[in-house]
Amino acid sequence: MLSRVVLGLALAVGAYARPLAGRYAQRIESRAASNGTYDFIIAGGGIAGLTVADRLSEVANVSVLVIEYGPFDQRDDGVMIPGAYFPVPYLWLPLMSTPQTALGGASYLVPAGRVVGGGSVVNAMFFHRSSAEDYDAWDKLGATGWTWKKLLPYFKKSETFHAPDSTYAAEHNLTWDESVHGFSGPVQASYAPYDFPGAANFYNGARSLGVQAREDPNAGDATGIFHLQHSVDPKTQTRSSARINHYDRVIDSRPNYHVLPNSIVGKVIFEGTTAVGVEYIDRASGVTSTVRASKEVIISAGSVHSPQILQLSGIGDASQLAAFGIESVVDLPGVGQNLQDHLNLKVDYNYTSNVFPDGGSLQSNATYAAEQRALYDAGKPSAFDITATTGSQIIQLPLSNWTSDSASIIALAKSQDPSALLGGNPDPTVLSGFKKQREIIISNFDTVAIGDISWNTGPETSIYVTRPLSRGTVKLNSTSILVDPLIDFGAITDPTDLEMLLAIYLKNRELMATPDIAVLGPIETTPAPGLTDLEQIKTALKANVAPSNAHMCCTNAMMAREDGGVVDPQNRVYGTKGLSVVDASVWPFVVAGGPQASVYAGAEKAADVIKARHGLL
Repeated sequence: MLSRVVLGLALAVGAYARPLAGRYAQRIESRAASNGTYDFIIAGGGIAGLTVADRLSEVANVSVLVIEYGPFDQRDDGVMIPGAYFPVPYLWLPLMSTPQTALGGASYLVPAGRVVGGGSVVNAMFFHRSSAEDYDAWDKLGATGWTWKKLLPYFKKSETFHAPDSTYAAEHNLTWDESVHGFSGPVQASYAPYDFPGAANFYNGARSLGVQAREDPNAGDATGIFHLQHSVDPKTQTRSSARINHYDRVIDSRPNYHVLPNSIVGKVIFEGTTAVGVEYIDRASGVTSTVRASKEVIISAGSVHSPQILQLSGIGDASQLAAFGIESVVDLPGVGQNLQDHLNLKVDYNYTSNVFPDGGSLQSNATYAAEQRALYDAGKPSAFDITATTGSQIIQLPLSNWTSDSASIIALAKSQDPSALLGGNPDPTVLSGFKKQREIIISNFDTVAIGDISWNTGPETSIYVTRPLSRGTVKLNSTSILVDPLIDFGAITDPTDLEMLLAIYLKNRELMATPDIAVLGPIETTPAPGLTDLEQIKTALKANVAPSNAHMCCTNAMMAREDGGVVDPQNRVYGTKGLSVVDASVWPFVVAGGPQASVYAGAEKAADVIKARHGLL
């Protein structure tokens, strides 16, 4: 682990009430920030928060403080080495959902990072973009300027793309388009230099079903079958987290960039409707302190905790806040609404004739694991180059490619009552935005990806519904930030989502029956082995699906205020001054692919917008 001791606080940077900055960027203690002033305060040190902090602190006379609930990671093997992936020590535990009414009343884990670097420290390191149509739809829904064309420069700015070895690429059907990649950004993006032999069976099986091979899903069409890019530095084959690429990278040159770990922002401090600082709690001591922001407070605490902070600060549905005795600053009913995630279903198999090694061999064969770790430690390609228990390829398809019955599923979606889906008495603005989302999403069902299949070449296949129509909520459960909010995914409350899950599951059965995979002898063990009745299969799917793939988003939507929006296209919270939100909570709806690359790009864009409005570009 790289550690830094807190240095003397001799050098003042920016408009401080008292000097707070040291010789270089540093982690600080709570008492060092208490009662001070920074130009910018960022609540949350995840991907978005650290990206914005890095870019703002490029301006030498601007001071930035990031307040993060979690610690700095210890550079554990489980964090840094793909094949040793084990994020549990840095998850927000136990964070649970409310009982899910459409899933038999069960409650589910809400996977969220609690660490400097946030999701980039605990995710599976997949780093890819969604289709251009997804981002263009955001623009149509009110996120003006967030089109594919406008975001592409920020996708490129965020990354340093490393092309794989040409011989390896040719042998593994690995292709890319250099014109859409960046070569000087903070995130190290690469492809694993190793793969399990069964990956060829998966690829050939998909192709035999007519699934198109995609040259580069990052070029604007993220459908078909393709290899997954990772946020991994190929020089060391270790994770390139936001902590590394947006903090460690600059620590020796940024006396104006501070991170306060193990502390949590409890609320924003207002003077009228102008944000002037935050109140935060030191987790170790329990002491509450305040720190002021002379320019802006930026909320980047993720799609669960960003709306919670806003609500505790008096920004949200005024009637709901009144029930907790919270005085309304701005009545914004959309705060905490519109929660979305990717449904996640594990389909497990026994393989009677699988090729060795496979995606489960590191966990089941200690001798093999030791051999592969020795290769990894020697800097040679090995199974430890692939994120543990995952595969290297994914199939992402529109609805019409999953099923020949897409017309009936679209008809089912159109027949639903949006008001009833939102509980029967939704706020009119939230309902208006939901209707507009549904219209665009349903119209794109047959052209953009609505779901995925990924096989780890071992015992586990993962199925995802990535274009859900169900919506959830994040609501207060207390006036304390230390009490978890009520997190309701609303999973499968729209029955269309279950029909999409069924369609992908049935297509996966076809995939497993193709000659290239059937030769391996797959025998399904869960969730519905031997079942042929569709209603029985759907019952089994509901009993086994998880409502979250750790891709929560959209709870502070960037839409028009009259459509339940919370922030404008410049990330500013409606009705306030000096307050913005920068994270996945501002998306109007969830992107079809993994969110990491989109969060980085969105934060890069937001940083430029914030700089521009303060004359810092």
